[in-house]
Amino acid sequence: MKVKMKQMVTLVCMVCLAGATVACSSDKNSTTATTQTPVTPAASQSTTPAAPEKISLFVSNNAQQIPAGKSMDLATVKYLAQKTNTELNITFLPHENYMDQLKLKFASGDIPNVHMVWGIETSDLVINGLAMDLKPLIDKYGPNLKKNIPQSAWDAVTLNGKILAIPQLAQGNAPAERVIYVRKDWMDKLGIKEPKTSAEFLDMLRAFRDKDPNGNGKKDEIPFASREKFEWADNIFGMYGVNLDSNSLYNNEVMPGYVNPNMKKALGMLNTMYKEKLIDTEFLTNTRAIWDQKIKSDLVGSWNHVVFGAWDPWQKELSKLLPDKKPNVLGISTPRGEGYDGKLGRVEKPVLKTFVVHKDTKNPEAVVKMFDWLVSEEGQLFTELGIEGQSYTKEGTTLKYNADKDPDLKWRSAVFQMHGFHEQAQKVLINNDEAYNKLIQTIETSRKEGIPNPTAGMPPSETLTKNADLGYKGSFQEAAAKIILGEKPLDYFDEYVANWKKQGGDKAIKELTDWYNANRKK
Repeated sequence: MKVKMKQMVTLVCMVCLAGATVACSSDKNSTTATTQTPVTPAASQSTTPAAPEKISLFVSNNAQQIPAGKSMDLATVKYLAQKTNTELNITFLPHENYMDQLKLKFASGDIPNVHMVWGIETSDLVINGLAMDLKPLIDKYGPNLKKNIPQSAWDAVTLNGKILAIPQLAQGNAPAERVIYVRKDWMDKLGIKEPKTSAEFLDMLRAFRDKDPNGNGKKDEIPFASREKFEWADNIFGMYGVNLDSNSLYNNEVMPGYVNPNMKKALGMLNTMYKEKLIDTEFLTNTRAIWDQKIKSDLVGSWNHVVFGAWDPWQKELSKLLPDKKPNVLGISTPRGEGYDGKLGRVEKPVLKTFVVHKDTKNPEAVVKMFDWLVSEEGQLFTELGIEGQSYTKEGTTLKYNADKDPDLKWRSAVFQMHGFHEQAQKVLINNDEAYNKLIQTIETSRKEGIPNPTAGMPPSETLTKNADLGYKGSFQEAAAKIILGEKPLDYFDEYVANWKKQGGDKAIKELTDWYNANRKK
């Protein structure tokens, strides 16, 4: 049942960079593993209401092919509904323009009981005071939520003591969530060791450019590939402790990462990469599909992506497409940028997605109970392995999984997985010790780094909201492109920042710093 607003609210949407990615696919055969924790029944099952509670949700399809039709006609959704005594009306909006579609829905007054966003700061309901405080409901109906979701994640969705969303943990419980991937087989062929500094990273890229690691006799290698609008270059910026879509602390002031003085160093690095043809010359226009195709065509030596990509899509797909090349994908630590001595990598995001509940929802306890089941042991096995008795079975503490009977694996995990990582389920799902070890290695690499996020959970700055050109998708994109392409000198960054501050940036920095001092500073 969808909630209709009587009056229109001001809608401000921030389109998120990183795309959620999905849990690992499996080989097409049955596998087994032993669970470590016995299944515990969901708390909601002890007080099952007489009739299913109706819940409407808007979620991203996470770029997955979800079968058409009513959501309750989908076996996966029907099973979840049966387990939680709900009737689910789920609208899967396109991942590529999810926030824009959400804005259009809200503009027409079409607001569901629950909607998904990437952080409460991007939710119009939170911004406009229309999100429900879930704290008392979680205390009463969410024992599994309280047990299995760490305090850092709750902190990211809490404002003024109110819990304004249910958080989904970052994949692999790795808050930094992203790494630089390299073709280790290319490195081995050329005798290259893992780079620890930006200079060593550049030397590796130069070797990829000049020494024909793909062995086709052509100088067609792309040392590093990224995508349009500076997507998937996070850990290049992260060599200098900045990201585009997050704020950073510099000299006791909080400011957007794209105007942090360390951004100048990062742009200088990218300018060097472009001048020397070490980055894809089409990095400003590459779509997701083109970027993906280049990597899988044995052309790309390194790229940036999420930790769960270690096996699927990268190692799995490259091994399938290039069997004679014996490709080996390795997630490496972020090299340290020259002249920078702070934290490295991706900004820490203890939550990947958040689920906000409209304040007028008539049955919010049913919403909390459903999410509580999803993070229970039984719910975790469901999101990772599917429907019990169909795609997986339990014999004592042993799991058996049949991928042939689990067609919904990718989209089910992408949409419903809340817990981050279930070790035994992942092991049986992957069914490949080498692949599983590669995933664990990548997760551990990511967990060792991360840039602190001083304003996690902060609503958008009023100044930045009112002037979109002050955001990283505004004038920064043009200024950065000119510097990287060599159309402007590196010092042009200082001119850009000075103008940005005059146009309202100084006020935005004060807003960010004041909020940090009041809410997060210790």
